[in-house]
Amino acid sequence: MISDWFKTKKPRKLPRSPASGPAPAAAPEKFDAIVVGAGPAGSTAAYFMARDGLDVLLLERGPFPGAKNCGGAAVIAEQIHDLFPNFWEEFPYERIVTSLEYWWLNEDSAVTAGFTSGRLAAAPYNRLTVKRKNFYAWLAAKAVAAGAALRLGHRVASVILDDGRTVGVRLAPPQSAAVLADIVVLADGANSLLAEQAGLIPRLSPLNLSLYAKETIALAPETIEERFNLPPGQGAIISLIGHPTAGYNGTASIHTFRDSVNINAGIAVNSFAAGGFGPGDLLARIKKHPRIAPLLAGGVTLEYGAAMIPEGGYHAIPPLVHPGLLIAGDAGSLVNGTHGINLAMWSGRFAAKAAYAAKTSRDFSAAKLSLYRTLLDESFVLQNMRANAKAAALQRDAPYLFDLYSRMLNEAAYLSVRAYPMPIKAKRRFVWRKVTSLQPVGKILADAWRVLKVVKG
Repeated sequence: MISDWFKTKKPRKLPRSPASGPAPAAAPEKFDAIVVGAGPAGSTAAYFMARDGLDVLLLERGPFPGAKNCGGAAVIAEQIHDLFPNFWEEFPYERIVTSLEYWWLNEDSAVTAGFTSGRLAAAPYNRLTVKRKNFYAWLAAKAVAAGAALRLGHRVASVILDDGRTVGVRLAPPQSAAVLADIVVLADGANSLLAEQAGLIPRLSPLNLSLYAKETIALAPETIEERFNLPPGQGAIISLIGHPTAGYNGTASIHTFRDSVNINAGIAVNSFAAGGFGPGDLLARIKKHPRIAPLLAGGVTLEYGAAMIPEGGYHAIPPLVHPGLLIAGDAGSLVNGTHGINLAMWSGRFAAKAAYAAKTSRDFSAAKLSLYRTLLDESFVLQNMRANAKAAALQRDAPYLFDLYSRMLNEAAYLSVRAYPMPIKAKRRFVWRKVTSLQPVGKILADAWRVLKVVKG
């Protein structure tokens, strides 16, 4: 069991009461820092704070880190290598990604583009596929080895405020206890209710929150390599655009693991209500597609789940710095497209730097902790998010974008490859009229200009 990897720090012994007189009430435990959530952001923050000598408590509500997560992801290896050098030598990753593809789908066809190179298989690698539960467990174990105390099955009910400054957390039953700290790092995932309840951030809009369904399907390693045209040990990521998200802007993908394949698809929460279907319906569309079904044939479902992901982009990032408190990872909407784990880990690293500086100066004000935001601003984390700041608004304002243009692309490809008994010039005019009947030329040019402005930032 993954939970067997961890040992919690023994409770601190309180001074014995005098031989006479009533026993004094037990004083709350006190730490230098408390981290809420043993995901990528929380465990990374706990690791670096503990490594630098802070007394750290890492709280996880699940029975083990990653307990509420399903499936896997692709991590950018070189970015993690800068945090944990040569991490691939100790962490059991799934496959080295050497093939990246994009498929624009309609109901029965696909237009594809991609890149495959053996050079991507050389260390420090480009991307590695990982199982989330394994990766989260490994990160939490690193934090414990550095000296952090990990407590599983501990749900935080609220943060404790004293004159506007966070001074600890209150645990929900069965613990029902207060634990104090100079600094609290909230890394409790998307839609952080703790920060919202404390009045530190506004409620996350459904427009900025996506719901993803995920399914992991077991296949023999040799079958995966044959069907995806991969050398042994190498992997592929296929981004699926259009048909899988049922007419709404969203993302879907296929990731290859060592002995399984993960499919996932998601759209904005409000789109499910508008469409009248559920997350599982998106996965069904993927598995039934004639281009994808043969890749999954004969596979056995290992796990099935869903996850909320904040996708409002740069302009949806809430205030991240408060007196005695920092917000990291998904809780701070630090997600850029499909990149979440890497950004979360680096936000945890920067939170740890700011916490260490505050501890050494014994200044836990927002002004002192604002080093966290400065480090984020100066890094690729927020620079990349700032460059794509208009993407979320574009997808909201043009909800037809992915589906319509995927259908147009497939229609143009179909008509172009079909042989017709007509001169080539006449065929070109015929294809042009058919494609532009789906979207007027003026509208195509207007959409292209809007996309160009987003890409230019």
